[in-house]
Amino acid sequence: MWFWICSCPPYLITLFYVVFFSGRRPSPSLSSHSIRPRLEPFTLKWYLYTHGQNVSSVYLDVVGNVFMFVPFALFLYIVFGVRRFDFILFFGFLFSLAIEVTQYITGVGFPDIDDVIFNTFGVLLGVIIIKGVRQTITIADIHKNS
Repeated sequence: MWFWICSCPPYLITLFYVVFFSGRRPSPSLSSHSIRPRLEPFTLKWYLYTHGQNVSSVYLDVVGNVFMFVPFALFLYIVFGVRRFDFILFFGFLFSLAIEVTQYITGVGFPDIDDVIFNTFGVLLGVIIIKGVRQTITIADIHKNS
């Protein structure tokens, strides 16, 4: 338990840094796009993927958005005691949405609906991991007590 409590602040600091200060700027191929919220899901990523521009950065962005939010679910469950998985998913969605709104208001980062979708998917993946671990522990307890 102490591991999770002690690792929560570094996780949040790292997440804050990556989201707001990691220096992610548009590529030269995006210079025609203004810094405004991208509200049409997957359009830009699909364009970049199909036109062979920054394909590796598209993969990195998607994977990064997903995996940076898996621990969010774990922290809500383990550290903060949120047991309802629908609440965990909803809080993850709201937190991600708050990040994107903050990026829009401050002009730091790039507000994008894709980020909200992939971040929320990361939280869902965290919930799936929690459920899998709980089920494994329950099965192990049943076999131990048999």
